[in-house]
Amino acid sequence: MKKTIIGLFCVAMLHAENYDALLELAINNNAQLQITQNQQEEKSLEGEIETRLENPTLEVGITDFSSRRVLRENELGGSVGLSQSLLLPSVKADKKRLTQSQVELAKQNYKLEKSMFIYRFNLSYLAYKEAYKKELLQTESLAISKKILAVTEGRFSAGSIAKTELLQAQIEQSEALSHAKVLSLETLQQKNTLLRFANLKQNIEPDVEHVFVQNSNVSIHPLLALTQKKEELALARLAVASHNIESIELFSEIEAEPDQDIFRVGIAVPLPIFNQKSEEKQLAKIAINNQKLALVSGKKVLALELAQLQEEIVVQEALKKNYEALILEEERLLTMYQEGYAIAKVNLLKLNMLKKKLLDNKERLLEAMLAIEKNIIKINYLQGGTK
Repeated sequence: MKKTIIGLFCVAMLHAENYDALLELAINNNAQLQITQNQQEEKSLEGEIETRLENPTLEVGITDFSSRRVLRENELGGSVGLSQSLLLPSVKADKKRLTQSQVELAKQNYKLEKSMFIYRFNLSYLAYKEAYKKELLQTESLAISKKILAVTEGRFSAGSIAKTELLQAQIEQSEALSHAKVLSLETLQQKNTLLRFANLKQNIEPDVEHVFVQNSNVSIHPLLALTQKKEELALARLAVASHNIESIELFSEIEAEPDQDIFRVGIAVPLPIFNQKSEEKQLAKIAINNQKLALVSGKKVLALELAQLQEEIVVQEALKKNYEALILEEERLLTMYQEGYAIAKVNLLKLNMLKKKLLDNKERLLEAMLAIEKNIIKINYLQGGTK
């Protein structure tokens, strides 16, 4: 029995792909993450557009100063003008800060999307691991059934048991074999689901021995960090909206007339009479207040969920220890029953019942261990961990 389990384990581990390497491949193969990451550069370029100098304006004109064109020669003049729009230095600085806030928001949005991808990847990875481990347990069950059948066949040949008991052992083995095939198919399906999600090749074998542990690098949940960045962006927008005058226009002009030349230079300043950006300021203030409320509420919900998950882990750990102790006793008892059945001191029904009970408890132990890992995956995600 042990040789069969060890053999299956060795075959799986022979081509097993390390979890970290598999996760890195999955992240690199995700097109949506790459698109989201490119938004940082987009926001940076959009900010450059907002603060770049406008092209200067050149005006060239010809003026006819003749009062009677028929009686005398034309008297012509000309003019050349140049104007340039300039952002105020304080406005340019605030717009640059706004651009930086937009870049930081895009960067945090990428972190959130990446964190959610890793969370879903980990859950899919755990589902594959669960299917594989259950298949392994069924392989153990099948090995026990084969051993019992061999003893039963020997006793039947010796004439110490009826044929009905032999048929019972044969049926038990057939059922164990059928269930093993079902679980093998489920393992394959879960593996294919994981590889499809990660956009990876089908010939990769994930490492089923990877154990998810709680991340020691505690940070802030990416969604809360995104809320903070949104508040910073709203503050930056308020700063830009606070400038009633954003730009001025410098101009110069030379005009040549028949009897004189005129040179003009000046500045054009917009008058903030009808548009004082009151709506923009109000919108920015509403956004700031909304993000503050969302942050306070999010922190409360997060703290409650983390406390509940930690509480569940404590119970699951205690349950795990109970099952481990129980399984040790049941394994000893099963060995004794197998030996007793070989010398006709134990009947087949009791032996099969004990085997089923042992394997059921091993499955419950596995489920308790996987439940702990699932909660750890969620805790790492909520605390800003990446694995």
